[in-house]
Amino acid sequence: MQNELKTPTTKKKIAFIVEHDSVRGFYPLERVATLAKLLLGEENVYIFLKTTSDEAIQIFTDAQLSPILYDHLGELAKQIRSLQPDLIVQDGKDTLVEQVEQLRPHCKMLVHFDDFGEGGLLADCNVISLFEEVRETTAENILSGSYAFAVTDKLKAIAEARVSNELSSPPHIVVAYEDGDENNLTYRTLRHLTQLQIPLKVSVAIDREYRHSVEDLQMMVLSRRNTKIVKDDQALEKLLSEADIVICNANYTPYKVAAVGIPCITAAQNERELNNAFAREHNGFINLGLGRKMKQSNIQNAVMELLLHEARRERSVRKQIELEITENNDVLKSLILDFAYERHNIVSF
Repeated sequence: MQNELKTPTTKKKIAFIVEHDSVRGFYPLERVATLAKLLLGEENVYIFLKTTSDEAIQIFTDAQLSPILYDHLGELAKQIRSLQPDLIVQDGKDTLVEQVEQLRPHCKMLVHFDDFGEGGLLADCNVISLFEEVRETTAENILSGSYAFAVTDKLKAIAEARVSNELSSPPHIVVAYEDGDENNLTYRTLRHLTQLQIPLKVSVAIDREYRHSVEDLQMMVLSRRNTKIVKDDQALEKLLSEADIVICNANYTPYKVAAVGIPCITAAQNERELNNAFAREHNGFINLGLGRKMKQSNIQNAVMELLLHEARRERSVRKQIELEITENNDVLKSLILDFAYERHNIVSF
């Protein structure tokens, strides 16, 4: 029998395009960095980052990646035309039709993440992690599910190191409204927590996108024992390993909490977050709705429910862990490779 001839495997060109957006925060950049690292070595990977800030560049520097910087769409289109990638993966902002039309002729496949713009309708696939409740009319190119959240190495390490969900003494509550906190829910939540007349340890995570006065928070912290402000670019990640309860917004942050498995209360920063379907009871969260309408009694009752009922905390963690968020990267890597090698079939997902 003659040996079968094997065709040499040619690496695919995969181009990631990402831009920081104040609504979504820095997580999309972290997702791109995570996915790019998964594919390095197997494929030819390129990252195009719109020049916005040193913080955005630092995310890729920390991941030992070197993005190609661009200033405007024309410059990006010229570089993509020269590269002719097999696959473009775009993340970070809602796209316009014009943006897609300038890039599509120069690639074989176009995949977007969390794109709610008109350009998202023109992508071959739009992968949605910030999905809403099922609607009657859904675009045919959409894949949605909790698997669309990529887990950073740091987050995976925190999840692996966490050994117990027993309450600390006193219980430790972490307040973390990421992605700008436009309505200053941090201040509102802390004020409500200080009115609880029980022993508590409260840590307030303030990251690089917090837009309000830290001094106002510090004045309130002075009135409460075991209460502190943690100001750091990665404030939440520094606190997750020791948190008994997390109170946060309803964007990407609940995914981070679910990856680790921590009882969690969410309050939406805006109407867009309010529609996100992930941070709900069926996934182990207590959802308080729109944060700016949050009453003191609502958040205090939610906190006491988790503190007083061990079974409630256990159910919350169990539902989060059942989602297997830490396994998402394998799913996403396979999905991207399927598109790069044109093995895609949206109907099958």
